[in-house]
Amino acid sequence: MRVATDIGGTFTDVVTLDRDGIRGRKVLSTPARPDRAVTQTIKTLPGISSFSHGTTVATNALLERKGARVAFLTTKGFRDLLYIARQRRPRLYDFDCAPSKPVVARNLCFEVAERLAPDGTVISPLLQTDAATVADHIIEAGAEAVAICLLYSYKNPAHEILLEKEFTKRGIPVSRSSEIIPEFREFERASTTAIDAFVQPIVHAYVEKIRKAIQDAGGPPDYYIMKSGGGVAASRELYPVEMLLSGPAGGVSGGLLLGKRMKRKDLITFDMGGTSADFSAIVDYTPLWTEGGEIDSLPIRLPILDITTIGAGGGSIAWVDKGGALRVGPQSAGSEPGPACYNRGGELPTVTDANLLSGILDPTSFLGTGITLNHDKAGQAFQSLAKSTNLSVEETILGVRSVVNANMLRGIRRTTVEKGIDARDCTLLAFGGAGPIHSAELARELGIREVLVPPMAGMFSALGILLSDVKLDFGETLIARWSTKTQQEVDRILKRFKEKALRSLARQALDHKDADFRAVLDMRYEGQSFHLPVAYSKEADMAESFHQTFRKRYGYALKQGPHVEVVTVRLSAVTSRDEIALPEVKSSQTRQPAGKRKILLSSGWETAPVYYRGHLWAGFHNHGPLVIEDEGCTVFVPPGCEISIEEKSCLKIWIYD
Repeated sequence: MRVATDIGGTFTDVVTLDRDGIRGRKVLSTPARPDRAVTQTIKTLPGISSFSHGTTVATNALLERKGARVAFLTTKGFRDLLYIARQRRPRLYDFDCAPSKPVVARNLCFEVAERLAPDGTVISPLLQTDAATVADHIIEAGAEAVAICLLYSYKNPAHEILLEKEFTKRGIPVSRSSEIIPEFREFERASTTAIDAFVQPIVHAYVEKIRKAIQDAGGPPDYYIMKSGGGVAASRELYPVEMLLSGPAGGVSGGLLLGKRMKRKDLITFDMGGTSADFSAIVDYTPLWTEGGEIDSLPIRLPILDITTIGAGGGSIAWVDKGGALRVGPQSAGSEPGPACYNRGGELPTVTDANLLSGILDPTSFLGTGITLNHDKAGQAFQSLAKSTNLSVEETILGVRSVVNANMLRGIRRTTVEKGIDARDCTLLAFGGAGPIHSAELARELGIREVLVPPMAGMFSALGILLSDVKLDFGETLIARWSTKTQQEVDRILKRFKEKALRSLARQALDHKDADFRAVLDMRYEGQSFHLPVAYSKEADMAESFHQTFRKRYGYALKQGPHVEVVTVRLSAVTSRDEIALPEVKSSQTRQPAGKRKILLSSGWETAPVYYRGHLWAGFHNHGPLVIEDEGCTVFVPPGCEISIEEKSCLKIWIYD
């Protein structure tokens, strides 16, 4: 049995694959003990041969500042590096704004006497006695983990390695910048290393609990974890900081694989769960990614998928601001107590309550989780909200749906329009527990004509984690004019990366013969601050490739201007796991709707047929309004839209007005 799990703020999704095929289910998340929902599920699944996992534990630890007491150690004179930062104001004209605080307290920032030149040569050596002394001082200060980031250590890690050995002797966890991110820009490197150290103890404890549960159930000695940059890796083969966008990355990876199978090269992935909505773009079968992002205004400099996340989920709370305007989110009712309709103590109105009261959701929609939605509780919550807005209950329900849709439209535009992507040329791929409810309405507003709802849409991120390739990422700063000599150095670095990747694949018992090695160079014109990624080939003229990439992005190139230089060399090693056949529609026998429901639309109440997705047949075609009940989610097709079932069991909604 192959198993994948994805922890969300409200539900934990579980997908299993065995001889009987693929199945999925949802269980309530356990925010106080995020591992509990997973470990309890593992106990019910005997015979696990492979386990893959997506988690928000690292993200939550960072956002809630519940990590370790970290000490930061750097070169003498740079103690305040994390606090000085880049001196960019979060809000330019806000005199009261304050930068996000680093994860390291000022009194736990230490420095050591050593210095390297920009090319890595030693200017001031690090003495063994100095390394031991500073290690003792840090232990005495009560640090629970250490982040080491010395100046220019990406060129020469010797001093960092010496310090690491001293802390290892003393039994304290260490995050070393020259190992995690051997790249230039010392502030971003220091921030990433400090965050890794901050979440390391809690992540390691969490990972070990799940590993023990798998082994107790007779499963394998290690398991896979979804990485922020896409793909999975064995839990012992990745750094805690690589897990910061673990959950959302599963849906993007699944969307990429499905897009290739469905021949949809340009996709917008839309994952709406109980707490948040995540958006990303796939252009020409390639997901957008960035080598640097921010979480809570703290920079992370690692290759990560370019995902926009907003506080808009089924559990997002509707409220009225001081000006009397109706708002939705970002606060969420989560799973405890949850929306009012969960009947678990929640009293505040949420998006899920609005969808229930509007007739889109059936009270038994969440029955698999042990929850029967309570219509009366949802009604009481909205009666209270309606009084605050001076609207009728029906107007308030429609208002909440309209506001949350507007919030998500802004998120999609940030993912597409602000990055030069015309959303009208893309297909919207909708999944998550609530995504297929809102997708057609969003597509209409954006001018998108086609929406795909994949099989197992309610658990699609977990399915994406189950389907994802194993992926290892390596990078190292070079900074050199492009020349024959530079190309030789690039080839040496790539050879070293490849050898490192092969050793890792061997430790994971994976066949390296099927590995696909993808090299990329970050390149720029001399004098530029930032760069563009360019796929590397030994046979290609990389300077010319850069000119073409630059022209495509900016509309011009500087062939007679400054020299082209390489900034960073990158390599990804990708190994596919056994391909999984998605469920196909087997029946060709037409069926009558399972029932009918009254749906609240902007034009009033209308009666809509209700189908079960598992009962749909090949050639199914209908028009809105209608509702399709799926396992783990509900699909809503508004008026002005048609729906059919396509290959790979995908539902296709197209908007024609």
